[in-house]
Amino acid sequence: MTNISNHTFHIPVMGLAFTIDTPIRVARFGISSVVSIIQDTLIEQMREFYSKQTGEEYIPIPIDDIDHRAKRITAYLNLIQRIVNKQMENLIAEPFEEGRDIVRYFELLPENSALKKLYLEMKEAKGDAKEQIQQQKIKEN
Repeated sequence: MTNISNHTFHIPVMGLAFTIDTPIRVARFGISSVVSIIQDTLIEQMREFYSKQTGEEYIPIPIDDIDHRAKRITAYLNLIQRIVNKQMENLIAEPFEEGRDIVRYFELLPENSALKKLYLEMKEAKGDAKEQIQQQKIKEN
């Protein structure tokens, strides 16, 4: 899968806290979004929360650190990137089964998307070998 969005929309900034973790929630489905980086205290709290959620070491960046705001924002954005990359690795490795993120990814695509059409063809494929070939083809895109 590439980094180019196949969707025809994105999620804009919606206030300070509403979209602070939107990429973690939607990026694996190919949906573009943005993060409000105005409030560095909130960003630091979210970095602590997601570090604990993912088992990553959390080292606080104190407010009296030189350039603490830039360090906090950079650390949070880097954490988001690692989380989303891991989510994508997991998604790509999933089997095409109901309830899986990979199925949701393709079902959320616009009807006129070339990937969606390929996915629908895969669903109609007959026989295990043909379906596995289609699945591999889809995952490569």
